[in-house]
Amino acid sequence: MLLRHRLFPWMMVTPTLIALAVFLAYPLISLLLMSTRDYGTSTINYTDVGLRWYELLPRDSRFMNGLWRTLLYSGGSVAGSMVLGTIMALILNRSFLGVTAVRTMFILPMVSMPVASALMWGTMFNPNQGILNYFLESIGLERSLWLASPNTALFSIMIVETWMSAPFVMLIVLAGLRSMPTEPLESAQIDGANRIQMFAYVVFPMLRAALATAALFKIIDTLKQFPIIWVLTKGGPLRATETLYVYGYALGFQFFDLGYGAAILTVLLLLVMVIAFFWMGLRRRSWV
Repeated sequence: MLLRHRLFPWMMVTPTLIALAVFLAYPLISLLLMSTRDYGTSTINYTDVGLRWYELLPRDSRFMNGLWRTLLYSGGSVAGSMVLGTIMALILNRSFLGVTAVRTMFILPMVSMPVASALMWGTMFNPNQGILNYFLESIGLERSLWLASPNTALFSIMIVETWMSAPFVMLIVLAGLRSMPTEPLESAQIDGANRIQMFAYVVFPMLRAALATAALFKIIDTLKQFPIIWVLTKGGPLRATETLYVYGYALGFQFFDLGYGAAILTVLLLLVMVIAFFWMGLRRRSWV
């Protein structure tokens, strides 16, 4: 009887453990093993090289530049989506005619397919026929090459990522606003606080947990972003948008250097895990 009592919890979680082993552990172990092999021209006959690929990474300028672009792309996109999503949530937290329809319209970028969104933005970024240059000219500014210039390509992709990520931030912040107690806001109004003071000293502190959660999800998401970048630029021009994910994919599936590509993607995975654990550590200390 005692044995059955002890085994019963394990029997309940066994299907979940098997699913995790199949869909999470096996691919992860395969990636780690692949990063220690040199496949040459065949995936069947390979040579074990240990940590050789990892030793080469610090001397690979393309890897180091990709690491910098990955962090820059993630930081800029998350900052933009956090600001835009919070503004959208503050607007939609009010009651006005058609607010439900507006909320539905605002979350469309989040539910749209990344490839479809990238193709749409690619048309808008067209230097000759894109609508964005039309707007720039209408307000007296010069045309931009957008994706065609190394100086503006990464920034242009950040705009797309911000556009797609802001609705996710909006939903989390809006949920935080809806669950917020009204007493502190009423007390601040009685004390004569204006809207900026109410947001800075009352609303923002109570939204800190929601904002931190949204930021964590978007940091993880943007660090491993691939479809938008690949569809719009494939890492170009002149590798100006080549992040670690794009570099690893190109090595593995264009140049068939599977071992080195797997090492780069393993480093990217570790980077995502380190940042996620660091962020959660800050949350536990109530610093964010």
